[in-house]
Amino acid sequence: MATIGPMIRRIGRIRRIRLIASTALCGPMALWLAAAAARADVVQAPGGRIEGKVAFAADGLQVGGKPVAWGDVLFVIRDPETRSIRAPEALRMASGEVWYAHVASLAAGKLKARLPLLGARELDAAAVRAVDFLPDLPPPEPGDRPGTLYREKGEPVPGVLMWIDEQRLAIDSPLGVLTLAREGLARYLFKRDVAQAPSPVKAPPGAAEPHDEVSLLDGSTLRGPAKPTKDGVELDHAVLGKVAVPGRMVRSVLRRPPTVAWLGEMKPAAVNAVPLIARAVPPEALEYPTLGGSRVWPGELVAIRGVRIEPKCTVTYRLPALPGQRVAFAAAVGAVEGMRGSVKLRLLAAGKTLAERDIAAGSKREPVTVEVPPNADLAIEVDFGPDQRFPCGIILGDPVVVGR
Repeated sequence: MATIGPMIRRIGRIRRIRLIASTALCGPMALWLAAAAARADVVQAPGGRIEGKVAFAADGLQVGGKPVAWGDVLFVIRDPETRSIRAPEALRMASGEVWYAHVASLAAGKLKARLPLLGARELDAAAVRAVDFLPDLPPPEPGDRPGTLYREKGEPVPGVLMWIDEQRLAIDSPLGVLTLAREGLARYLFKRDVAQAPSPVKAPPGAAEPHDEVSLLDGSTLRGPAKPTKDGVELDHAVLGKVAVPGRMVRSVLRRPPTVAWLGEMKPAAVNAVPLIARAVPPEALEYPTLGGSRVWPGELVAIRGVRIEPKCTVTYRLPALPGQRVAFAAAVGAVEGMRGSVKLRLLAAGKTLAERDIAAGSKREPVTVEVPPNADLAIEVDFGPDQRFPCGIILGDPVVVGR
């Protein structure tokens, strides 16, 4: 990537499909804003989706006043009654987490930051993949160069980040040591040696990591084994230790029981996409797709994981072996933001159509659950409906395969 310009231009679209999570400004006082029109909280269980106001309890959840055991929870998406102003910067961790924070300093391999939930913390710089000096940048792409400082304007500066203070930073570049003001900077992407990379951990089939994932109101994400507490969640975090998250700060929870595979984290076995206008559009895996949102606060959470598919595209997944005698596929199907056309969705396996849906502009997200024949591949086919206009496509929200 020659400059940060392409990254900045991507924000307009990525802002609608990015993660959300923490609590407020980087200080002891939280700034809460009234939320938009209320929607129902959603809990996915092996038997289907449950809607209703979620309350955390020591032994599980209460959803609309009905108990749901923690072991039956696949994910939780809450409609918070408040919003949180996100912190001015973000730390992208080597673990894949994102922490919105105020970066106070970096010196001698130690980074100090103030996080809304956890206060001031000192971390090993080796645990950080990138420092974002803007709060709404998209994730780094494969073509981005490690060991590089990206700016809002101007060419990237390669080199080793030496130190950061409240106003400036220093980078050891090919032109010598440069001291630059933090204003106008976008991201520093750290270079990682193989020895510094996180140790591989055996994961359940189809899962990227064997950990639960909790997202907070401002967009931060924390990973680790999670358990419910009275009005909250407790996380056993590899870096932070025991972290107690009050229920009012939880935006979502993603769980990874051994009976579940997350389709959005699996690589398709085959993709057949017909070129439209200029090129074929392959499916796009999404993390925390949202509607609305801004640099100041995240928008409405559509899903924790998602897959965006445009017309004239068939995606085939080879499903992993899961415990149980039956396999079910579940997702919430909805139109892409700003859709003007219409699409037809078909789910197929073993040469049979399992389900069909017609999705038009403005249609509401609809839960879909189907039984998949044993040992069969699952194909997801998206084609144009009667109204062939762009933007056009669907988002599969939180598509999961569950062994029963």
